Amino acid sequence: MDREEAQYILQLCRPDNSEDRDDPLIAEALELLNQDAELRAWFEEQQALDTRISAKFNRVEPPADLKAAILAGMRAHAVQSQLLIGNKAEGAEQDHHTSRFPRPANRSDQRAGFRPWMGIAAIFAIAGVALVVPRNEAPTQLANSDQPAAEATPIIATAGVPNMIEFLAQQISEFNGSKFDKRGEKVGELQSHLASTGMPNPAHIPQQLKQLTTIGCVTFDYDGTKLSMICFKNGQAYHLITVDKARVPNDCTPCKGQKSKVFEAQQQAFKVWTEGEQVFILTTQGTEEDLADFI
Repeated sequence: MDREEAQYILQLCRPDNSEDRDDPLIAEALELLNQDAELRAWFEEQQALDTRISAKFNRVEPPADLKAAILAGMRAHAVQSQLLIGNKAEGAEQDHHTSRFPRPANRSDQRAGFRPWMGIAAIFAIAGVALVVPRNEAPTQLANSDQPAAEATPIIATAGVPNMIEFLAQQISEFNGSKFDKRGEKVGELQSHLASTGMPNPAHIPQQLKQLTTIGCVTFDYDGTKLSMICFKNGQAYHLITVDKARVPNDCTPCKGQKSKVFEAQQQAFKVWTEGEQVFILTTQGTEEDLADFI
């Protein structure tokens, strides 16, 4: 074992952790400290640095709802990934899709998986970004809309989300790709299927969505109201939900003089607008900014 390999292994050794030092590979690297004064000085400096950083993070109190927020985001991300990959029909043998992350250029970065304090640091970094990044309040609109931008400015509601939107957010979070009523990569095929079954069929597909590949369609029943959902993919999943205007509660639809209304629920953004006798709801994981290319 040479010095470089020993340094790589010793980076995995946490300060005052006997279990790490009992590891055969780490123990072998520790033996070299008695033979290499320069290596021993480097190791002592690394241990001291790790100790100071750990002490700092041990004094940090995380927000009470941080765990719940992270778990909710992980569940929403898992659903989106599953929709993009697609599942086989229920009962069929499932294939496992694994994406391997590239190995860091600097081998010392690999020790992160062995450092609890670095995991805590990542959590607080993510939470900090979520708290301080400003929201983009610029007016947005569908690219194929003829309405002036001022009229297209959506109302964004993050509290008091209508029950129908909460219902859809829950359904999408729990959705399994095997539950599609019909799979298909062409939106016309899915529209024909919805029409043949008497379910809400979008009379108009936004131009931006027409350019994307579809995954499939599914229908939901909300308190006796039928809703259809066509799923598209473009790096992440986008869902276009259609429902008869007469069946949509007033708290979901845009107010008078407003082109659209945007809600956020369960780590998902929902944009609602009306065309003729139909109400459309476009949704994806994230916030209003994640719908910017489509509105």
